[in-house]
Amino acid sequence: MKNYLLESKKIFNSIFNKPYIFVGVIYFFIIQKIAFPLNFQQDDISELYIVNFTDFSCVITQGDNHPLFTNIIWILSRVFDENIEYIISSINILISLVSLLYFYTFVKKHSSQQIAAISSLIFLSSNNFIVYSTSIKQYPLEVFGSIFFLSFLYEKIEDDTTSLNDYKKLVGALILSITSLTLLVLFLITIFLIVLNKKVKVKNIIKSFVVFSPSLFFAPNILGKLNRPSYREYWSDFFVNTGSLTEIFESSFFIFNLVMKGYFGLFFYEKLALFYFLFLLIPLFSKDKISIPAYLVLLIFLVFNFLKFYPLGGGRTDLILLPVVVFIISRSIFVLKLRNQYLSVLFFFLLVLIPNFNDPYYKIENITPILRDISNSVNNENTFILPMDEQRHPFEYYSSNLFGSIETTDKKGCTYLMPDIQNYSIFLPDSQERWDKIYSTLKISNPSELYLIGIELDGTIGMIRDAENYLLEAGFKKVSEKNYDIGMLLIKYTK
Repeated sequence: MKNYLLESKKIFNSIFNKPYIFVGVIYFFIIQKIAFPLNFQQDDISELYIVNFTDFSCVITQGDNHPLFTNIIWILSRVFDENIEYIISSINILISLVSLLYFYTFVKKHSSQQIAAISSLIFLSSNNFIVYSTSIKQYPLEVFGSIFFLSFLYEKIEDDTTSLNDYKKLVGALILSITSLTLLVLFLITIFLIVLNKKVKVKNIIKSFVVFSPSLFFAPNILGKLNRPSYREYWSDFFVNTGSLTEIFESSFFIFNLVMKGYFGLFFYEKLALFYFLFLLIPLFSKDKISIPAYLVLLIFLVFNFLKFYPLGGGRTDLILLPVVVFIISRSIFVLKLRNQYLSVLFFFLLVLIPNFNDPYYKIENITPILRDISNSVNNENTFILPMDEQRHPFEYYSSNLFGSIETTDKKGCTYLMPDIQNYSIFLPDSQERWDKIYSTLKISNPSELYLIGIELDGTIGMIRDAENYLLEAGFKKVSEKNYDIGMLLIKYTK
């Protein structure tokens, strides 16, 4: 018995000496539930349209709000001939793991090793963080950049000098800021808070902005996105409604619940939302000066939300603030001055519960089985294939892998690769013009068979049903409907 207790004590000591190892193990245990699917969903695959351009000159300005990330995807596609989606996903997983370790180090510096370990585990309670860390999108880099800027902010505020001449970090900030333009905004906020908190010589500010100025080339991209009518329309539910005091309160409560649910999953209970809110304010009530800069970052993003510049509660839009919120939680735990025994119990409690309760959901949209089933109909003059617009990118990407590609030229004169399929057209039922073109093609080719490809989740009416109405009205008869993984559909028609 004595030997057993001694052995157990050694195990516990090893855990507390290197808790970040266990955080990493838990991370890999959780992501293995969803990592590397047969097919990535359409929202992820949409990032890979860039690999179809043959010339880099056509790629440079294609990245919307993440220009450098898009360029990196194109470059990687030239290094790796196959499975580029898995390469990018692997890189994102590595970035996420580094982010966890980086965050652990940052929190440890401002509190303790035990609180840092607890905070890192809390990070892993976020379904959004887990899901996007295995994706093909830029969000893992945004999480890393958020930690980087938070660390930079605290380093400069705590520094006694008035210098901003840490050019290595400024160059790093430049790279991160053009990787994702949301990080450009965050870095400008960081510089603003540094200047606000200490007397920085104007000369140093000017030098810093000279180093950082290339990223401002992309400022019009940000302004252009904010001015798009579709931007505020798409995110309308994720802005605080300022119509009246009642609407402000109700919409704020709604968004707060969405954000907390995305951060803490099953650990968040809506009926206790006020408790979570008050817990986040503990450092403020305790006049904890260290937490003030983090609160200011949150406050600025809240102002952006009120002004309808930045949506909150949308899952992916919240990830950039996840490190800030969890850092404030770490300060709440710190100022409560809990005994080490209680911290140990909390750490082991999270260590056991998080891997069992965090069951991340990745929407499966496997289109490859459908493509294999219709392979005999590809380039068959008696058959026509209609993928829905929402499945356009997966269809074109995975069919190119199966059936090859051919070159075409777009309106800007750029050479672009398309699937080597002559008998398909993308269908968007909302566009009468698109249907008119498809209908004229069908009248000329007069196929005896037609395949419609789309998705319809349980309990919903998919866009594919609108397309079905067009086809029935055009004289096509429905022959069969085959269901695949989680809503993927292949519907066959004859003339």
